[in-house]
Amino acid sequence: MLTVGDKFPQFNLKATVSNDLNNAFVDITNETYKGKWLVVFFYPKDFTFVCPTEITGFAKLDQAFKDRDAQLLTGSTDSEFVHHAWRTHHKDLNSLPFPMLA
Repeated sequence: MLTVGDKFPQFNLKATVSNDLNNAFVDITNETYKGKWLVVFFYPKDFTFVCPTEITGFAKLDQAFKDRDAQLLTGSTDSEFVHHAWRTHHKDLNSLPFPMLA
């Protein structure tokens, strides 16, 4: 298990970043946010009832993390397409300011 200060392993993942299908998906790697702290949090799966509460809680603090040179990333075992559907259809996730990793 990784803890604060541990080096995060290299990764290359699809991420959902927008509701617009033409711009919805990007590749995120360990180099994408080079020089920034990464705050990566996971949740069980999309379309659950409790998870949006925690995700929107992080979203409300996004600027505070950015002010400290930290980038939020979230993810679950769902695909980028499921993330897109959930983000598009859940009013609290529509304007999520950070990527959802698949």
